[in-house]
Amino acid sequence: MTEKELLKSLEEKDELIKALKEQDTKFQELYALSNKKYQEVYELLDSVINNIEGAIIATTIKQGVFLRNKAAKELINKYSEERIFNVLREFGSEGIYDFKIDEAYFHLSISPIKSADNFGYVYIIENITKMKILEHEKSRNEKLQLMGEMVANITHEVRNPLGSIELFASLLARDLESDPEKKRLVSSIIKGVRNINSLISNTLLFTKEVTVSKNEYILSDIVDEVVLYLQHIIKDRSVRFINKLNDDHKIYCDSDMYKQVVMNVISNACDAVSENGTITASSEVKDSKLYFSIVDNGSGISEDMLPRLFMPFQTTKAKGTGLGLSIAYKIIKAHDGDILVSSKGSFGGSTKFTIVTPSKS
Repeated sequence: MTEKELLKSLEEKDELIKALKEQDTKFQELYALSNKKYQEVYELLDSVINNIEGAIIATTIKQGVFLRNKAAKELINKYSEERIFNVLREFGSEGIYDFKIDEAYFHLSISPIKSADNFGYVYIIENITKMKILEHEKSRNEKLQLMGEMVANITHEVRNPLGSIELFASLLARDLESDPEKKRLVSSIIKGVRNINSLISNTLLFTKEVTVSKNEYILSDIVDEVVLYLQHIIKDRSVRFINKLNDDHKIYCDSDMYKQVVMNVISNACDAVSENGTITASSEVKDSKLYFSIVDNGSGISEDMLPRLFMPFQTTKAKGTGLGLSIAYKIIKAHDGDILVSSKGSFGGSTKFTIVTPSKS
């Protein structure tokens, strides 16, 4: 090979190396661009998965658990990994299921995932507790409405003849002034009629639409007034009333109606506790809501009674009408609030009533 040919060959090799380097640079740039796009897509998908409200857990035979979104981690932290995965193993195969942990309700969807040499499942868990509460509340309100309509019709039919009975009994009592024994019997009739009329009045109050006139008050002032009114009951039963209310907590309410609710709850607590029992009142503000709680260490409420507690004519008292809590519930609903109840059962233990209302107007 001549010197000229050798130089030409070297030049061609230099051009080839240069071309290869340029190609390599382009490949590096394309790889970096592709990697950047992949990273962007990965971060977007990761953000989407972590912002989904439901918990997502993915497992395969080879990798085990390879995906847990933010909601899944929170769920596991709350209830423990063992409890959650025990539930998932219990259902096992593909499908849609509902389950309960403690007082929370969940909806579970199980779907298979496959590849050429691997297999697993994706578990999507949604907390449906709020939906269950709303369903229960809707059902209860529908029953209350139907019962209210029925009661209103019955009470109007009963009240008319009762008025006649009271009138004629009063006339008869006047004619029996000279016979005290017979007059006493007639007076018992009049008293019985008036008791029935009182029950009817309460029943009609339950059936009527509640309208409230709200103003701002100090919660502790309202409670103190009610406790003062019930002082004779509290003292007679040697009940210890513990006030843990925050004096700065304000409530936006119809004071007369709210007092009626507080009086009903505290009066029920007095009936539930034995002599020397304890009733504790406390309050807290959370998420723009005022939580006013009354806890007693009385006889408790049975589990089967709790769902029916705010239905009319449901009572655990020998002489109760079962309308007090129904009316209280209706009043608090008119305040855009709620009444929550928890009890350790009918074998003794604490019962807690929490009245929830908006803390601001």
